[in-house]
Amino acid sequence: MNSTTLWQRIQMPIAAAVWLASAVVLIGLQSYQNALYILLGVVGAAVFFFLVTDRVAFFAFIVLTLTTVFYFLYRAFAEGWSPGEQAAGIGTHFLFLLHLFALYSIAKYVYSYRSENTVLKNRLEELQEYISEHGVLTKREFEKQSSIVLSTMARHSEPGYFVQVDISRIRKVARKQALTACSSVLIGTLRKHYDLVGHFDDKTIVVLLQNISEDGFKIVEERLKEEMKLQIEEGAFEQIHWIIRQIEGERTIEELLVIP
Repeated sequence: MNSTTLWQRIQMPIAAAVWLASAVVLIGLQSYQNALYILLGVVGAAVFFFLVTDRVAFFAFIVLTLTTVFYFLYRAFAEGWSPGEQAAGIGTHFLFLLHLFALYSIAKYVYSYRSENTVLKNRLEELQEYISEHGVLTKREFEKQSSIVLSTMARHSEPGYFVQVDISRIRKVARKQALTACSSVLIGTLRKHYDLVGHFDDKTIVVLLQNISEDGFKIVEERLKEEMKLQIEEGAFEQIHWIIRQIEGERTIEELLVIP
């Protein structure tokens, strides 16, 4: 287990060292004019291998390997290489294949890490839908859950309210604290696992209250505002903009969304 872990740690640096060293030797063996072409080829191959998928990179590796084999054979027969020239050609070709294999190995590991990072990022985004700061839903999860709740309310003709709490008018340095305080008050005051609270952005909190009458909402609204006055700094509460809509059969959040 330990030897495998050690190899996994050093295989990338080894491949990088082989790739770089072989490129330097290949370029150093050429004349000035040829060295420029070799350098462009090395850079171009590296860019290509890192941009394509692992399958395409492997296919390109095989094609380049076979192409260079036949190229050296052609030159050897066409130019009638001597044994010394043949040995030099074999050595150069071996060095080229070593360079190419090191490049492919690096590209393969980079691609695998990139794929793994994409998977982990998607999983993190999925988890963040359910686990967000202060227990407030993300915009995506709020929209997902609210569509279900609204459809159920419309089907059963249940009363409800949709509220937007806009804190964009609060000065920027105090906005984060106000967002935290308002979120905490909403989560602590509203019915847990029943009413929905979400962040649309860092300036807007949205609330969906289901199956609540007008009188019941007024009581909840008064309680929320009193609690918020105590939680946020003096003068900030007056800058909060409330947008309240009574739900009347709407089935989607887009039908309820009001732009301040």
